Amino acid sequence: MMSSSVNHSSCGMKVAYKLHLQEATFAIAGHHAGLPDFGNRIDTENSSTLVGRIKRPNPDASHWKDEITLPEVKPLASLGSHFSDMMRIRMHESALVDADRLDAEFFVNGKVERDEAPFLEQLLQDLGPDRLSSSIMPPSQELREISKALAEQMREYQSVRIAELAEIMERRAGSFLSTKASTSLNEKRNTILRECLTCGADPEWKPGLYTLTAPTGSGKTDSSLTFALEHAKTHHMDRVIYVVPYTSIIDQTVKEFETLLGPDAVLPHYADAAFQLKEENELTANDLHRSFAAENWNMPVIVTTAVQFFESLFANKASKLRKIHNIANSAVIFDEAQTLPLPQLRPCVQAIAELVTNYHVTAVLCTATQPALQDLFAHALQRPNLIIPEIAPLSEKERSEFRRNRIVDDGHKDMDEIAAAIERHNQVLCVVNTRKEAQYISGVVRKHGFEEGTFCLTTLQCAYDREQLLKQIRDRLVHGDSCRVVSTSLIEAGVDVDFPEAYREQTGLDSILQTAGRCNREGRRDADVSLVHVFSTDEGQVSFLKQNMLAFELVREGNSDLASSKAIHEYFTRLFGMRGDESLDQRQILKAHERGISGCRMPFAQIAERFKLIDTPTVPVYIPVNEEASDLCAQLTDPRCYTRGLFRRLGRYAVNVWPRQLDRLKEAGKISALAAHGAKSDDDAFILLDMGMYDSATGLQVDEDQLPQNGLQY
Repeated sequence: MMSSSVNHSSCGMKVAYKLHLQEATFAIAGHHAGLPDFGNRIDTENSSTLVGRIKRPNPDASHWKDEITLPEVKPLASLGSHFSDMMRIRMHESALVDADRLDAEFFVNGKVERDEAPFLEQLLQDLGPDRLSSSIMPPSQELREISKALAEQMREYQSVRIAELAEIMERRAGSFLSTKASTSLNEKRNTILRECLTCGADPEWKPGLYTLTAPTGSGKTDSSLTFALEHAKTHHMDRVIYVVPYTSIIDQTVKEFETLLGPDAVLPHYADAAFQLKEENELTANDLHRSFAAENWNMPVIVTTAVQFFESLFANKASKLRKIHNIANSAVIFDEAQTLPLPQLRPCVQAIAELVTNYHVTAVLCTATQPALQDLFAHALQRPNLIIPEIAPLSEKERSEFRRNRIVDDGHKDMDEIAAAIERHNQVLCVVNTRKEAQYISGVVRKHGFEEGTFCLTTLQCAYDREQLLKQIRDRLVHGDSCRVVSTSLIEAGVDVDFPEAYREQTGLDSILQTAGRCNREGRRDADVSLVHVFSTDEGQVSFLKQNMLAFELVREGNSDLASSKAIHEYFTRLFGMRGDESLDQRQILKAHERGISGCRMPFAQIAERFKLIDTPTVPVYIPVNEEASDLCAQLTDPRCYTRGLFRRLGRYAVNVWPRQLDRLKEAGKISALAAHGAKSDDDAFILLDMGMYDSATGLQVDEDQLPQNGLQY
């Protein structure tokens, strides 16, 4: 075999390049360092591009031919676009990286904790331990036959696991559908569940693109999982991937799935997942199992974030790409599909279309407020007459039966008027557009003698404090205690709370309907007296919501029922039209695939750098809000303590601030940069030194001036 002194990546890459095997060339070149940009023909050997690496001289490694006879392999034909061809290269890279790492773990290090271990042991026996220990390469045809047989065994194993989980959901659905529903709302929920179960089991519902437009509170999480597992069982798919927009709601989804399916079946893959927060010596057997599965997504049910999902698909680093080949042959649910960020909407749509077209993926856009994506998907799929099938179609009459509140226009208000309105209710939710408004309004309510039971929820509080406050809020709502909540939009998507009345500052229609989903959620009160008040303020006229507000105003003028599918479709159509095509691909990701960047073809590394699903220049400030947080912050003062687990555990104690706010805190001497303690960059993170600047009830105080009586300074 090759000497360890030979750069096997570069030598192997050149062999594949001479054979015109584009996918293999890139995958071999990038299986350690990540996919490079292809570059262009004028690149020199000093360039980090693929062209530059090909031009570099390498030691003679031709003796591999004495041990290995390559099979005849023909170059793959183009899939028809540079986007498709580049995604196929990423898939090859993913498969090679995963195989290489599994090979090193099992055959070199002897690790056996993975689900793949029995299959790797079978592979070892099939290939012959003596032959492998003597570095004798089996003939290519034999390798191919053994690999195909093993792949069939793995597929059968995965099919059995999916079938077992689908049967759990079948039994659960049967328990609901076989008995009379206790309420009319539950009867309507059962209608959607029945459709999801039936369509999932129907082989005519082939792998493809679908919508599930289920009103808020209709049980769409349960129903969509039922469809996905039943569909995966019907079409022999390997796994279900549930993509959630926000980390603030993912814990709730994971707990629900674990209760239904068991923790061994569910991989929660996001930064704050419990196993991610532990050091290696703290991991339980299940934690270790999940830690391994997170590397390549070899689990039957994955719950992850939109950021993790899409940034992995556009990544170039080997570790991030390793999982994406296991997205193939999966059912993928995009929960709250309307939250896909508009600046990256077209690349996300194109990626979904690619998975559906070339990788046997079923994608379900699941939401109460279905965005008008049909035209974008028609373009991405090159199907001008595309109609996306709806899994559980509801007539407008049926949709109206889910209506549990009434939206009313309260006109223009000042913030003190809103505070006074909140004070008149024992239990009420008010959602505003900015963190400053939430702090101000809740502060006024408290000053007027309503200290107990008044809550402020914003991202100026760390996640730990928000979790504690939400527990108190839910408890007070259940027991009928006073509960006045002023929040930013973080409470809207997927947070299960139920208020008798709600206020929503004017914004986009989708957000207003999300707030409405937190009002009379369980239908315990009459819809006519469960009001959602829409109001406007001078302070809430923020630039980033200007087009959303205008689209809402135009839709409101021509629609008496703002929750109708007609109004929602019109809203998104107007919003996308106002934004324009270019603003739906703000970083020109699709153009970079098709035309390259500044003469550089196939710019994998540059695209990975450009594509950020949530591209905000905020910086974390860690808050020592309790004993655990203080201990973790103390460890930050010694770079020798830095571990992946440390920073992940700190994540729940972080508040992300904007550059101007950060400058104010720096100038006031309220924070300490990690660089002061020997960290590499003073832009990475900071520790709050003055806890007088932070209150668990209201969050970080980031403004140098007091709020003026008639508004806020931005």
